Amino acid sequence: MKISMKACGVAAVTLVAASLLLWPLAGSAQGAGKGKYDGLVIRWATQPSQTQAAIAEELGFFREEFEKDGITVDLRTFASGPPIIEAFAAGALDFGQVGNQPTIQAIANGIDIKVLGAYMASDGSATGLLAKNGAGIEKLADLKGKKIGFTVGSEAHHVLLRFLQAARLSEDEVRLVNLPIGDIGTSLASGSVDAAITWQPYLAGVLEGGYAYLVQTAAGYMNAPSVVIGKGEFLEKYPEVVVRLFKVLNRSYLWSKEHEAESIRLLSKRTGVAEKSYKASFDTLSFSLYLDEKQIEFLGETEAFLLKQGTIRRPIDIRKHIDTSFIIEAGVSKE
Repeated sequence: MKISMKACGVAAVTLVAASLLLWPLAGSAQGAGKGKYDGLVIRWATQPSQTQAAIAEELGFFREEFEKDGITVDLRTFASGPPIIEAFAAGALDFGQVGNQPTIQAIANGIDIKVLGAYMASDGSATGLLAKNGAGIEKLADLKGKKIGFTVGSEAHHVLLRFLQAARLSEDEVRLVNLPIGDIGTSLASGSVDAAITWQPYLAGVLEGGYAYLVQTAAGYMNAPSVVIGKGEFLEKYPEVVVRLFKVLNRSYLWSKEHEAESIRLLSKRTGVAEKSYKASFDTLSFSLYLDEKQIEFLGETEAFLLKQGTIRRPIDIRKHIDTSFIIEAGVSKE
């Protein structure tokens, strides 16, 4: 069974476009112009699994850096990457933090974005295949004929395709169910799906519930970074602001490394996700903003894989859509 990506995408983009018409436009005037940037609104999308922007907002780092210039960072939280891409398509965002597959699909669909840096990376162990208790799924080959929940266009989608390939199963040999990331746990608990793929901190949260078990992680199948993307028009108009943004995010990242327990408490309080789940994220993920050559190579491998699978219809040469000059100028370094 195959899910129509095009049909899902068109409907979702229409819905997002309608719902975001009231969002402030980047650079829209909020009052009398007192300077070069006065009234500039930076529209930034994040997810509950991410740390840097949330901590920067909670600790006042954004305000400290930008308030004097009349700049506001409008931080919006999305459940997963695909809705962020839909918001970019609707012209409602300037920056976002998304997985490798949504990024590559967005570029392949002609959305004007650049990859600027990483925000999260792992060896694949932060993403995994879960099965409901009693499902009889012990290995990937056992997925044949099963109902599998995942979020279309997300990193979980990419992992699912790799798992099926490894098991020599076609998409027609399983029953695919497109689920919002927040519905993965309840769908497993109710038995409406037999298995599902998700990532931290949701993965730990489902396991904590006791109604599902971990079949295997994506370690050995995935080594891709999740990335920070920026709107081309904003990058050209305000390059110096972009550098300052990465300085703030890097400050937040370094603070979280030194104050892990406090960061976990802060994020849990902010999102309602259990502290144990965030601890699992910190144990299995790197939140460095640095994007190294190995990670760039894997983005290229992901592009080739998605092209072969038919998820994207044309090659894009991902390197032409990467610009690490901003993180370099911001002093982000490999650790």
